[in-house]
Amino acid sequence: MTAADEARTNTYGAVKEIPAKVNAALSSQAGNAQEVADAVLRIIETPAGEKQLRYFVSPQNFGVEEINALAKQVQTNLLEGFGLAADTKFLKGKAAGSV
Repeated sequence: MTAADEARTNTYGAVKEIPAKVNAALSSQAGNAQEVADAVLRIIETPAGEKQLRYFVSPQNFGVEEINALAKQVQTNLLEGFGLAADTKFLKGKAAGSV
C-alpha cells in the first residue's frame, strides 16, 4: 500500500513501513477457511442463551481473547450500571422481555 503523494510518504521515515509490515504479518498468519465455517456451524448449533457475544477463530491470538474478555466485562458493567442487564440477557427459548 502506498500513498498517492510519494514525496510526502518519503518524509515519514521508518513509519512509512508500518502498513506493509502489518499486512505481511496478517497475510502470513492467514487461517483455514474451514475453521471459520466450522466455528459458524458451532455457533448456529449452540442453543439460545448459551451463545457468546464474540467468537475468536485464528491460528494466532495477537491478544484478541484478552481484548474480548475485557470488552465483555466493560459491557457487563455498563449494562448493569444503566439497569439494562436483565433486559439485554438472552434466555433459552425466547428473547428477554418477550411476553
